[in-house]
Amino acid sequence: MVYASGKALIKHEKTGQVYEIESDLLDFEVVGTDERNMGPETTYSAVLHHPELGQLVWSIWEYPVGAENDRETDVGPHELLEDINFGLGYDAPDDEEELQSRIDSLVEWFHERYEDPAQRLPYISKEGGYQWIYGGPYDAREVLADNFPKESEEIIEAAVEEIESDGLTDWAPVSKPEDYGEDYYEEEPESGGDLQEIVTELGSLLSDLPTPQAAPAFRFGDDGLIHLSSPPDLQSISSEDELFEELTITKNSLLQTLAGTNAHTILLQAVEHYNQAFFDRQVSISRLYARGIMLENTASVIERNIASDSLPALPPEVERNLYSTLELHRTYIMSQDEGKELVDAASAYRYSPQQTEALRNAGRQLTNSVANNPNLFGNDAREYIESVVQEIGKGNHPERSNQLAVAAFASLFTVIANQAIITSVPGAAAATLGADTINAAWSFLLHNAPLLQVIAASAVSDLSWMTSFSYLVNRLKGIKRPSNKAE
Repeated sequence: MVYASGKALIKHEKTGQVYEIESDLLDFEVVGTDERNMGPETTYSAVLHHPELGQLVWSIWEYPVGAENDRETDVGPHELLEDINFGLGYDAPDDEEELQSRIDSLVEWFHERYEDPAQRLPYISKEGGYQWIYGGPYDAREVLADNFPKESEEIIEAAVEEIESDGLTDWAPVSKPEDYGEDYYEEEPESGGDLQEIVTELGSLLSDLPTPQAAPAFRFGDDGLIHLSSPPDLQSISSEDELFEELTITKNSLLQTLAGTNAHTILLQAVEHYNQAFFDRQVSISRLYARGIMLENTASVIERNIASDSLPALPPEVERNLYSTLELHRTYIMSQDEGKELVDAASAYRYSPQQTEALRNAGRQLTNSVANNPNLFGNDAREYIESVVQEIGKGNHPERSNQLAVAAFASLFTVIANQAIITSVPGAAAATLGADTINAAWSFLLHNAPLLQVIAASAVSDLSWMTSFSYLVNRLKGIKRPSNKAE
């Protein structure tokens, strides 16, 4: 019932050595079955005891019958660089599918580590073009051959052909937290230059960004402050969606049973926030996904505190409703195409301890900056940023918590930048915000430009625009901005 193909690459926590685990070493077996409202929930696991890495576990949950509820790869303290392709299915992929899977894995691996030099490298015509300040240029064929010496030449060539399909053959390394040490924050901004030219470049950069399609969404309200906005993926739910109906009923029962307890206020708050993702028969999968992660993390904290006697045990009815809600939540998310995409995308946010700490430090600084600007941020936006920062690196799926934080940072900076910069682009329409709000937005961007570098270094490739944006904003620090139309 479970297929597996390809191979996993796992980096040892202490030695740094990378080990390959072939899919044919995995033997998935049924390790548990629980009866639930919509039939049995079946757990499949493959346990491998590696001489150097210790116990490695691949697990997948089926509920209802034929539907994937969740999946997990546990490599202990080590770093999972690349995972085996596994999932529910009666037949493993044929040879052609496995071949393409190996090619796709190499392409994905390369793009996670190398990027178009135009993303963040200075380009100086008089000095020969791009300035390779972070190393390079790198050749895809050489990089893959060096890092995958056991891979066939056929696979390497196919991956290179796909990587270079747009004509780019010289690559730069993607940004890393260590590229921007503490001394970066002490550097004087590059001064001089034409302000209007820089502002126009910023406007062009922002105009090329795709419209966000997922939560969180932010907006400027009538009060001139930034608030959470309705998610762009809000959709109506059919009255025949039994799984959503069951989740709603169980969630409501959890709220009712928690309302009578005083010892678990943190859990009650998390459930109330989760409840905000439901509106009549409309729901945003991305917002439900985010609030569900926060609820799962809170439940884990409650479990640990109860185990250490720091908190009293949950009343039986509350405990039953809580875990039923979490199970139904996971099932519902995995039953939606958008939910599966979010879960799969989270794997890109599996960070090393150093990367996690860099993102957490940037998040804390951003939280403080947001809190110190009550003339720019509404309480709902401030509380959301604070909550996702607190979740960084936490929970049974820390990569999903990291994913939430980066998505929130990107969305927040995008809406601020669009409002602050559009008013300064030549030919822009008259400002719809007051002068005080526009000035506060500019001040916030200028002050927090270095944080964008760290966030971009911790993010995946679709947020690489942050680096270019930060570079341009940082150049503005040495130039006096002209008065905007609203002043």
